[in-house]
Amino acid sequence: MVVLLRMPSDLPIDPEAFKRFEHTGWGEVAHNYHDSFGRLTTQAVEPMLDASGVGEGTRLLDVATGPGYVAAAAVRRGARALGIDFSSSMVAEARRLHPAVEFREGDAEALPFERDTFDVVTIPFGLLHLARPDTALAEALRVLGPGGRVAFTVWDAPRPPSGSF
Repeated sequence: MVVLLRMPSDLPIDPEAFKRFEHTGWGEVAHNYHDSFGRLTTQAVEPMLDASGVGEGTRLLDVATGPGYVAAAAVRRGARALGIDFSSSMVAEARRLHPAVEFREGDAEALPFERDTFDVVTIPFGLLHLARPDTALAEALRVLGPGGRVAFTVWDAPRPPSGSF
């Protein structure tokens, strides 16, 4: 049985407490992420890169990079990719798995980059783990150059297929 619980948007949320909660959690599970969720989350990597037009020479920022799957796949396509995550443990895991790719610690809500720096910003399964997703999306748009694209994935409840067969 799957139960989808949606929190009312009018509930007060302390963004800093939420951020601390997420930061602590990701610090504790980083070393298990690849074995626990890797097969599941990597299924979305190539479709995300295809949808956002990532190829040779694309300047890509992978926000909430986690273990760095999207950034690493982008580099394999010839992109210039950089992964950023607020968890030092996840950054260490990404560096361990993909030593040829650049990863940094950083905050999705305050990206340390100038305007017009990237062609694509990806946020793989990270948006719902951010205290202020609207701020993170605004930051993603800020660092994009003209014609830039943002691509993200989020978890959702399984649903039966719609339409007829």
